[in-house]
Amino acid sequence: MLKKEILSVLKDKRTLLIILLIVVLPIIDLSLEYKQMNVAYARKHEKEIIARDLMMKKECEKDGSHYVIEWISHPANASFLASNSKGHTSQVMLLWLLPFFVLNMVSDRYISEKRRGYINVMLSRESKTKYYLTKYFVAFLVPFVVIVVSLLVNFILAQIAFRRGYSFLGLEDLFTIKYGKWLYLEGKYPNLIYLLYIFVTSCLAGMCGLITQSLAFISKRYTITYILGFFIWMWLQTTPYNLTYATQPFIEYGFEDFIKSVMLYVGVGLGISLITFIFKVRQDEL
Repeated sequence: MLKKEILSVLKDKRTLLIILLIVVLPIIDLSLEYKQMNVAYARKHEKEIIARDLMMKKECEKDGSHYVIEWISHPANASFLASNSKGHTSQVMLLWLLPFFVLNMVSDRYISEKRRGYINVMLSRESKTKYYLTKYFVAFLVPFVVIVVSLLVNFILAQIAFRRGYSFLGLEDLFTIKYGKWLYLEGKYPNLIYLLYIFVTSCLAGMCGLITQSLAFISKRYTITYILGFFIWMWLQTTPYNLTYATQPFIEYGFEDFIKSVMLYVGVGLGISLITFIFKVRQDEL
């Protein structure tokens, strides 16, 4: 049943269109950032810019002022999750509108199956427990894998486009133990930390899948499911530990904020899913 469910999702043209959009969006963002930072110009004048950076940094150290390095960004800092493109439009579109993408990819399929009577056929062959667990597993797996692929492609392209870059746009001064171990580790191992953020962001996309799948199970209506999905996701954005803390590296917040944000989203996702699962398995729908 699991293999059949995954294949049916991947054969859907609407799902493939959403996957393509999710993969392309970070690539477009990277190209905009490439132009925004004048990388082509910087490479033509690499020696002059680096020499000026070193000279200005020494001068600023003497008078105690702060100097922002003009050389191109470190590849990790130029990647999608670092959110350094002008306006952060791409990040808002993908992460804030995640319920829309996830519902169209996988979660709202239950509603269509319910209306066509397909669920009754499946439940006559499989137990309720197996059926709903499979739905939940696919609702987590598909968004997780799609976001992983999208962000990894963006990260690899950033490594090529911003090769030999080392600027963190003024954050370099914070990458010391004085400002906390988390910022220190981000400065010392930026690529590894960024890969960690890719994994965490993909897990949160999976949590979004679990939440929207639960709403589809409960409401059985497209309109209500989409409205509630956006409401819960936006409500989570208004909390003190919103999505930014868990998905954006190289910002002035520490490990504690990162962990609390992750725990909030994982807790809400698992909590809603567990309650819905128990309710649906015990409910006599047939």
